Amino acid sequence: MTEVLDLPASAVDALKYDKLSASYQLIDTKDVIDIMRENGFRVTQTFSLRPRKRDPRVVKHALRMRHESFMDAKNGTIPELVLINSHDGSTSLRMDVGLFRIVCSNGLIVKSNDIYSSRTRHMDVNEEVVVNEAMKVIQAAKESAFRIEKFMGKILTPVDQLELATRAAEIRGLKVEPAELLQVRRDEDKGDDLWRVFNRVQEAILKGGVKGVSPNGRRVTTLGIKAMGSTVKTNTKLWTLAEEYL
Repeated sequence: MTEVLDLPASAVDALKYDKLSASYQLIDTKDVIDIMRENGFRVTQTFSLRPRKRDPRVVKHALRMRHESFMDAKNGTIPELVLINSHDGSTSLRMDVGLFRIVCSNGLIVKSNDIYSSRTRHMDVNEEVVVNEAMKVIQAAKESAFRIEKFMGKILTPVDQLELATRAAEIRGLKVEPAELLQVRRDEDKGDDLWRVFNRVQEAILKGGVKGVSPNGRRVTTLGIKAMGSTVKTNTKLWTLAEEYL
């Protein structure tokens, strides 16, 4: 794993939205990263997010991180946390569970009601809180990797597979044949269990390249998702959908 050492300027320079009240405590993303690095976390990926409309100079920051004590893969995935922060008051300091799938470099974002996620108000952020919340999230990510065994143990009928693919396409508003999302791209994804079906569908939607039809009937190839905000939302909805088939 190669750690990202040089972060984009937007993830380093803290600029407070000038219409926020004086009581709003700005938490610089770089300060949070420094705290986490000192406590065994490593940045694995950074994302560029669109500037906020309220002040185009202020952006949200998003990163994926791993902890040095949880570097071994379980069921082909490595536990991660997804950190999101802003300087315009639009979001608290957020940490969500992530899983990095080694075989296809997919970064799943796990979102389930019974899986821990962290939301900390800027006024409550300090080193102890950051570290404690981060360790809770990364532990939840490790436990989520074991949940994959349930996905692997659930066999889907062809009807269920097509239904899952159809509903997944609707999440993104894609006009594609559901069977196209179920195409096997590598030997590791062959099979009818929920985990492999889910990964085929998730990768097809996130990475694009699927043949489809535009609203006016023109043949098109779907585009991949690059924006972190859309990646988080889509991953979350896909995971929630997959859990309905357990």
